[in-house]
Amino acid sequence: MENRNDKFRRKHFYVIDRLLIKLATAAVVLLLVVQVLLVHGEARKYLSLVDKLEGEQITSPATMYAADVPLPNVDRTMNTVNKVVAKSMRTLRPGKKITIRMINPPAGVDAIVTVNGETVDNFGKGEVELTVYEGDYIEIDAVRIKKTAQFIIDTHKNDLVYPVDGILLENQSNLVVVGKVIFKR
Repeated sequence: MENRNDKFRRKHFYVIDRLLIKLATAAVVLLLVVQVLLVHGEARKYLSLVDKLEGEQITSPATMYAADVPLPNVDRTMNTVNKVVAKSMRTLRPGKKITIRMINPPAGVDAIVTVNGETVDNFGKGEVELTVYEGDYIEIDAVRIKKTAQFIIDTHKNDLVYPVDGILLENQSNLVVVGKVIFKR
């Protein structure tokens, strides 16, 4: 013979079991409905925050390192804004100083240094001191020099993997590629 408390407990467990089964079934049905709605593009905008923001620029421009690359169908004003934003983003990162010395021929304005496609300085004083950031791309335009051009990179013993301290770069009447700046980690 069961007492009253056992009947009461059994009745409540039965009710709770049924309620949990109904809630689990409702959750699975709701999940399936939401997944089906996500297949349709219009409903996806309302259900997914990622898809709401897709295609909208929420941080710096994608051309952060090569800000002077002209974007298709964009007016000059927007390109100027991209350059300013890219420069300000670069200055927020830690930079390192390097010096590029022109040893042959002696100092001249015929060779210029470009960082990420932007002209930085010429070798009128015989050397150019730069502040470089991780990922910058450095080139020396020596096209106007008619004889062999030689340059030495001085990284001031900074923590740089590349360019290597003391490396001698040489080229004749062409573009001298220093390369991509890589910091030690």
